Amino acid sequence: MLDEKDLRILVELERDCRQRTNQIAKQTDLPVTTVFNRIKKLYSSGHIRQFRAVLDPEKMGKPLLAFVFVTLNRESQTTQEQGGSDTAIISRIASYPCVQEVHSVTGEWDLLLKIRTTNIGELDQFVSGKLRAEQLIGRALTFCAMVSHKETTSLLFNGLTR
Repeated sequence: MLDEKDLRILVELERDCRQRTNQIAKQTDLPVTTVFNRIKKLYSSGHIRQFRAVLDPEKMGKPLLAFVFVTLNRESQTTQEQGGSDTAIISRIASYPCVQEVHSVTGEWDLLLKIRTTNIGELDQFVSGKLRAEQLIGRALTFCAMVSHKETTSLLFNGLTR
């Protein structure tokens, strides 16, 4: 269970993971050794998966954001030979560099993909050339984002977890 001290530390790390332990200690009003030990514990317990930079897609040359709904062709002989497992196709889709996220979803579609590309031509090459070439892909429906009003990886939302 996370306590109030853990949450205060996590809020600071989400805000800026480049902060030094003594800076986090000052912001959270906790001793430096407490902060150090708790960060170590939060990482080893899996509450913190990784520390990383969040890059600006436009400045990195990947301004086009698209979402692709995918249905899998479960009638395929390959799927039946795998015992109905979709793991192999999902792993292949996830391995493409332009695919940022892959989610199994409920409803009429099986997967939701988040894609970042340089332009519409690159998106078309991926969807039409690579994705639809996969034998297990039934249908794909693509939506391009016009404007992103909010994108975040934050889970604490200003320290509130509930």
